[in-house]
Amino acid sequence: MLPPRQSDSNRNAITPLLLSLYLLLSACAEVQPLETATEESPPLAKSPIENTASKPQEGEPRAFPIDTFYSLLVAEVAGIREQYDVALANYYHQAEVTKDAGVAARATRIARFLNARQAALRSAQLWVNLEPKNASAQLALTAELTLAGDIPNALAHAEEALKLGGKAPLQSLAATAIGHEKLNEQISAEFARLAETYPGNDEVTLAHAMVLRAEKQFKPALTLVRRIQENHPDQLDAPLLQSHLLVDLGKRREAIELLEKLVSVYPNETRLRLQYARLLIREDLALARQQFAELVNQRPEDGNLILSLALIHYETNQIDAAKPLFSKLLALKQHQSAAHFYLGGVAEKQGEITTAVTHFRQVEPGNDYVEAITKGTKLLAANALHDENEQWFTQLRQQHPKQEEHFYLMEVELLRKNDEPQRALKKVEQGLLAMSHSGRLMYTRALLNDQLGNGSAFERDLRILLERDPENATVLNALGYKLIDDDSRREEAFELISKALQLEPEDPAIIDSMGWVQYRLGNYAAAEKYLRQAMEKLPDHEIAAHLGEVLWVQGNREEALKVWNDGLKINPQSKIIPAAMKRLQIKESMEQHASDN
Repeated sequence: MLPPRQSDSNRNAITPLLLSLYLLLSACAEVQPLETATEESPPLAKSPIENTASKPQEGEPRAFPIDTFYSLLVAEVAGIREQYDVALANYYHQAEVTKDAGVAARATRIARFLNARQAALRSAQLWVNLEPKNASAQLALTAELTLAGDIPNALAHAEEALKLGGKAPLQSLAATAIGHEKLNEQISAEFARLAETYPGNDEVTLAHAMVLRAEKQFKPALTLVRRIQENHPDQLDAPLLQSHLLVDLGKRREAIELLEKLVSVYPNETRLRLQYARLLIREDLALARQQFAELVNQRPEDGNLILSLALIHYETNQIDAAKPLFSKLLALKQHQSAAHFYLGGVAEKQGEITTAVTHFRQVEPGNDYVEAITKGTKLLAANALHDENEQWFTQLRQQHPKQEEHFYLMEVELLRKNDEPQRALKKVEQGLLAMSHSGRLMYTRALLNDQLGNGSAFERDLRILLERDPENATVLNALGYKLIDDDSRREEAFELISKALQLEPEDPAIIDSMGWVQYRLGNYAAAEKYLRQAMEKLPDHEIAAHLGEVLWVQGNREEALKVWNDGLKINPQSKIIPAAMKRLQIKESMEQHASDN
């Protein structure tokens, strides 16, 4: 759960949640690749069949064979009935049979409308072959080649469209090229050549600037877009790209000021306001919230914008404003998992445990899935709702059989942390019945038995693990450390820890164990050396307790107290350090009393 803000100030530090929002919105403000469909409505509803066929040069209508005419008539009727797959099949087939440019054009448009990529590409290629001087044909083929990832050929046909007076979508083509693998020199050189060939074409210049930006040539790219903006101040793609370049150059404030002016002049230009709002997330959350509110007002069913505004409200602890926005996403069936996740968070903040868990359980696999499980099961465990937790974990193990071990361990750890060691032990026993091969479950059972004072069961499991894997440094160290307290087995403990240290010489936990066993063997100098080394590698309250004790018994009381105090700063709730201090002071007091008598 994110902590509430102290104030709604204009300068807010960015948090992980807002960073995710920032990354989510980055794509929205960029120039997007070519759309897969260019028709807003079915193309069949617009053109009667008599206009379908191309006309011969002499201007006379071309007569189709009766079979072709019948097939095209069926296609038109199918289109009227919205049976577009039938229409496409007929037109696509007749385009191949008749080699007629009009039929090929019709087939291309239908295929593109249906996102039938292979059919659209073949039809467009046929159309260009039949009418190479048709700019629309060249543009259609450019789009399909771009979607197919054939950037070099797409560029070639885009240039043909330019020669014919068409408006080639080079910005989209550049965006697609950049989104593929690293731009090679040939593609980059082609964009540069086109920019030189068509210096007055804004589309070409902007595409070249995009490529330069991808190559991190920010200053040359900025020069190009500024030139466009000076010559054509109403061309809004240029300042949008300019804002990205300014950010690239570390001039975020200048980019914000540019967009602020543009938004005031073009208040309904969503792309400009979105980029402005996106940049404000890092600088001014209150103003960013205002911009997103206006965007949602302009596009009330845009899930991305609703989610963005809801997240800002959530982040600034304006729960009452965030909640209806997340609920609206559920009603719109957009970003449903994210909506459930944050509605769970809202309910958790409001103390509605059952509602929170209900939402967390509806989060689908994806970005928030693991955290939703973690949050929901923690809530259930903290409120001693063990049956509900067990039911959820059982369901998770059934849904994700490959993660069965993970969910057993997660459930056991929750029970352990909530002071339910007996329940935890019972659950790990259940897991081992299902997964007897699991070393992690067996090691967890050993630790639980140790916590419950079942020393023989603890050692039994560790011995089994060592039989399976004799060079498991973690298990060797755990068993060795446990045996240190047994005077009769201290040499055995030393051997186990020595072997573990040979296997993992840089592990601070094992180094600490070696220091502690040396101390218990009476080798104070060696103990101090190892414990100082462990403390340097991993400042930890338990290591501090050990090092302080070694220093204390050697008479270095002042440094011992400092080490203990440093350990308590690391973990103010430490029970080990106060226990060591009390034990040593009592021991010293008793020794002094005996000496006096």
